Amino acid sequence: MIKAFKVLTVFSTLLFAAILLLVYAYLPISVDLNIEGLASIHKQTLFYQVLVVFIAVNILLRLIINQGFKSWHGSTKAWLSLLIFIVNFYLTLLIGFVGVWNNSTHISPSSYNYLNFIGPVLLVVWLIGLIFLVFKKT
Repeated sequence: MIKAFKVLTVFSTLLFAAILLLVYAYLPISVDLNIEGLASIHKQTLFYQVLVVFIAVNILLRLIINQGFKSWHGSTKAWLSLLIFIVNFYLTLLIGFVGVWNNSTHISPSSYNYLNFIGPVLLVVWLIGLIFLVFKKT
């Protein structure tokens, strides 16, 4: 099971890289980050900041999982390793929404508001999985 989640993690990393490059290619020079358009950032700055955040979050999660939970084995370790996939997928959805938000001439951003809610829903499902594992072991 852990190997399957590692494959999902690699898949989510590749998906993030593809979406980030696609969004970067279609972004205007000045990227709006809020509704009012008050906070603008250069698209190159956004690209590098998002890339650094993605790498830092992945390294931090891997360190926490591999060093902090060494004693966990089996299904609980697999459950914990799924968190990396969920966070990567959520960051992918968020950067995709930023791309949709700043390309409003061709795509309606209101049609893609659900992208912001998929990540928290996946985290809740992930936590419910913990409850299921705890009751399964007893």
